[in-house]
Amino acid sequence: MLVRETEQGAYLGPGPELEAAAVPVAATPHFDVFDWGCRRLILGKCSRLPDDEDQVTGRYGIDFHRALPPFRGSSGFWCDLGTGPIKVNAYTYASHLPRALRFREFTANLAFAASTEEAYQAKCQVYQDFYSYLFNFDARVILASPHSGEVRRPPDRYHPFPQSEIDGWTARVMAQCQAPTPQGKKRVLISLHSTDYYGFLLDIGDFGLPQNQALTRIVEQLQEDFSPLLEPLLPDYRNYIIPYTRSRLKWFAEKWGTLDPKCLAAKSTAARFEVVNLMKITGQTEPWGRIGLSEMDRALHHYLDRLPKQFIALNGIFSGRKTAQLLNLSAKLEQAGIDYAVQVECSRFLAQYYPALAGRLIQGLIDSLEALP
Repeated sequence: MLVRETEQGAYLGPGPELEAAAVPVAATPHFDVFDWGCRRLILGKCSRLPDDEDQVTGRYGIDFHRALPPFRGSSGFWCDLGTGPIKVNAYTYASHLPRALRFREFTANLAFAASTEEAYQAKCQVYQDFYSYLFNFDARVILASPHSGEVRRPPDRYHPFPQSEIDGWTARVMAQCQAPTPQGKKRVLISLHSTDYYGFLLDIGDFGLPQNQALTRIVEQLQEDFSPLLEPLLPDYRNYIIPYTRSRLKWFAEKWGTLDPKCLAAKSTAARFEVVNLMKITGQTEPWGRIGLSEMDRALHHYLDRLPKQFIALNGIFSGRKTAQLLNLSAKLEQAGIDYAVQVECSRFLAQYYPALAGRLIQGLIDSLEALP
């Protein structure tokens, strides 16, 4: 056993195999760090939800793939919760929880919420420590799963599916990516996530970095190399993803009486984001206001029946480009001497049931990046 996980695939700690093979560098309530040969492995342990915290153990809710927010100052973002625009910062985030969880103006931009200066400083330190371990080391390959931590928050009307915030099974996949020797001269950073968004088994994001132009050719080669192994999984994937997706659409339709993105925007920009992406990937034509649950049912089945099959995408849904801007990633990579950084969104189906295969896919990506001139 490489890692210990919950039933939902959240990372709890190293297993005997990882403890025997890797050197522990740090163990905190928020993440663990290991060095394994020429590689650094960083596995998230805390929840990404800002109100999912344990004050006794000092376990905070921090999303490491979002910007470090100002406490009360301006982040440059605004949100209208129905009473007029307000500044998006750590204090207003905390002041409007849990309702703020419905609005991506907060959840897609800020790393955490804080109601006091003391809490703000404590969370800043955790956030900065995470990135210190990520950037301030000379490992050839850095593997991070920032959202692999456990979510303990119960469901409610503001967040009916909190367990979906876990990037389930990513720790077990990351632990599979341990080539004994480097394949080239380049330094590579991989940020791994998992998703139950409908569509691809692996979605590779280029972070909008100009040096990642080679990903087009690399992804095409991965698709060619791995399609014979991925295509036989489609029947099981269909049985997994269609009921899951339909249950979420059904909840949205029953809760808010519509799947129209324009109507959903005033109720939950998070729900709107999910529905819009689903309508785009299944090829729905506008106006989307006419589309209901029955139309989406047909679209879900039709999408998986289409040929040719695209199992691996480049910038399919999650390109990482917004995250790169929030983190000032390009400048930090240059300062750290890291040549390539790539975001990988792996289907939870693939990560849970076929982690070795998912690991081979990511290792193939790493090998291709390392070998670039």
